[in-house]
Formats: sequence, structure tokens, C-alpha cells
Amino acid sequence: MKPIRALALGTLVAGSLTAQAYDVVERYKIIDDKLKTEAMLRPIGHDFFFDIGATANKNVQDVIDDIDKASKFQGTDQEKIDEANRILTKYDKTEQTLKINVALGTPLPSFSAWDVKFTPNFRVYVDVGANIGIRSQKVTNQDLLDLFRDDVPAELQTIILGLDLVSEQGNDIKTICIARTTANTAARLYCDNLPTGKYIVPNVGNNPTMTLFAKADAKAGFFNDYTYGEHFFGNFNLYGMGRADLYQFVTGTQIAKGDSIETPDKMNTETTVQLDYRLGYRNSNYSTFLGVEELKLTKIGDAKEGSKAHLYDYDPLIRFHADARYRLNALSLQPFIGVHKRSGYGFADGMYAGTSVGAHVWGDRLGLEFRAMVDKQYLTLTPRMKLWLMQLEYSLKKPLKDTDEDVKLTALHSVDFRIFF
Repeated sequence: MKPIRALALGTLVAGSLTAQAYDVVERYKIIDDKLKTEAMLRPIGHDFFFDIGATANKNVQDVIDDIDKASKFQGTDQEKIDEANRILTKYDKTEQTLKINVALGTPLPSFSAWDVKFTPNFRVYVDVGANIGIRSQKVTNQDLLDLFRDDVPAELQTIILGLDLVSEQGNDIKTICIARTTANTAARLYCDNLPTGKYIVPNVGNNPTMTLFAKADAKAGFFNDYTYGEHFFGNFNLYGMGRADLYQFVTGTQIAKGDSIETPDKMNTETTVQLDYRLGYRNSNYSTFLGVEELKLTKIGDAKEGSKAHLYDYDPLIRFHADARYRLNALSLQPFIGVHKRSGYGFADGMYAGTSVGAHVWGDRLGLEFRAMVDKQYLTLTPRMKLWLMQLEYSLKKPLKDTDEDVKLTALHSVDFRIFF
């Protein structure tokens, strides 16, 4: 089934919900920023490097397999819909997260200016992630509009948002559109090209639905660490970024019909110039810093006309972090605390604290490290192994509680592999 292959590849989209309901985009933001915090705790340094990592919920494959089976279920049309709704109900209030990231970089010559030492690097990052939220809810007119992959003409939007869902349930939106539009208008031409029976007004009762979201970022530019005197340090990163996200709403009816979840014909890819800046202070065994990441400076490439608007937008990430370092011969201890904040989640959601313990020899190129970190939702346990020119890290985010508000939490597993020299 095409939709299942699309889910596995992360080409997922999501539906809009009311302000009080589960928001698949905001949930992706908080999970993604937690993973960015883990990445920050394994600094790259001034090396040639290649890095690849992946993250997934423990039961994401079960969800994909069950939806695939529901799409192939044999029976009457209503029996197929009932089976699809049964599968979605099985995973009610759950979310599934997938993420893959690849990075590579090369050091550039260091230099000093105005008593500041700069250590520049040229780096490329590619980050693709997706989140799936399953909920029982009443379908709204806006949800119907979110069934479509692409932006639709204004006239058709008005028709869909004005439908009486009770009287129209079970009807084909293409048929509705043709009956209410004039020939040769933008809306009529759009409707004429729609596959018959692809978009059906579902039952307006409290039905399980699936909201799907995916985002892809590609960054390339100059990532510059700096130090000033004995105590001040930070970074100043300037890079170009291409961003696209996908967003759709899926009903049991669509799953029962085996409809494909595909990427839009017109992707909403935009290109911007971004800035990261960090200012820190360190003493003999402690350091602290305040920074901003992904601050949009200007747009240099617009999305295609007719593509859907971005949902993730360009809100920057603000971060505060402090740690202490203690070392006795080859043994090390590093407790830390911090908080990250971005529009879409609360201050408490971004707070974390933890400690790392390790044993390293030969200039830290050979060693073992174990990190434990706690935040509002998860206990994160992370063993890491460094073997001269490579390192391997595994991370388990174990939920501290069964649910957070209306989300049933499940464990997240991550693996990161890096080669450097």
C-alpha cells in the first residue's frame, strides 16, 4: 500500500485541530527539540565528520502493519470502514514519531580578530521527521478541507467550509463541487481533475481519525565557534536552509478505500537565511550559556504558488544550559541543567536536568560514557562508546507517566553513529 510506504519514509502530513485538542505539529516541536538537546550533548568539535541518526517509537511498526492490513481487509464497504475504525480506535490517543538525520562537515582554518579566536567549520545537515496522532473526534468542515494534499481554489474552500455535514455525509466532494460551481472557473477545473470517490464526507459522529505531519530541513553553511579571553565562548552560525512540511487529515473511510497518502504535486519548499548565536561563560569547572537557534534573517526562495502554507513556521529556539565538570584521572562527572523554549509548547515542557559519567583515555578518543537525563515527560538513558575515530550512541526515552494531558506516551528509541578524524 502506497500510504504505508509513505509513512515509513516519513512523507507524512497532518490535520488541523481545535486549539483545545491534540495538535500534531506542536507535539512534533516538543519531541524534536528534546532530540536536539541530546544532539547538543554530543558536540562535534573541530573535525571532519559524518553523522547519521534515527529515532522511532517502539510500536510504530505495529501501527503501520495494522493500518496496512485494514486497507486490504475483505468485506462490504461498511465492513471495511468498520475494520479501519477498529484499528484506529485500538491506537486512540497515541502518537508515533519517526526521525532521520544526516550531517557532514569539514573544519576550516582557525584565525583571531579583535582578541577573539574563531574556529570555523563548513557543515551540511539534513533532517527529516514525522509525527502521527490518532484521536476519536467529530469531523469538522475544516477537517474535510485538510483531506486535500494541495491548496484548493478559494471558491471550493468556501463550498467545503459551508457544507451541512449531516445531510452530506457519504457524498463525494467532487460531485458536490461540480453541482455548485460554474464551468471553466478555477474551482470547477480543479474538481474536474479530482478522482471520483477519493474525497468522501465521512460520518459526522465521534470517529477515530489520524492526523499526519512531516517536516524536512536541509541546512548548509558556516558554523563558527569562538572564544574570548579565558572565560567567554560561544558560536555564530550563518547558513541557508530549505524547509518543507506536509499536512493532512485521514479518516477510516480513506484507509478502507486504500487511498494513497502521497506528497503534494506542489511542495511548499522555502529557502531562508538562518542564524544561530550562543554566548557562554566558563570557569575552572563550570560553564553556562544562553543561545538562540534557527533565527530567520530573510527569505531567499518562495514556495510554489498553490502549495499549502507552512505549519511549522520559523519560530526560533531559545536555550539556556549550565553544567559542571569534574575529573579524576580517566574518570569524569558532568551534572547539567537547562531549558529550551519555542512557540508551541510551555516553559515547563522544555526543562531538563541530568548527569554524565565516563571513563576516557588517549585524549578522550577512547572511552565509555553513560548519561541520565530527566524532563517533564521522560527519563532518558544514554550509553555512548568512543573508539578512536568513531562513536556510537543509543538513547532510550522512557515515559515517566502513562499519559501527558491527552497523549498516551510510549518509549522512544534513538541511535546515532559518527565517524570523525
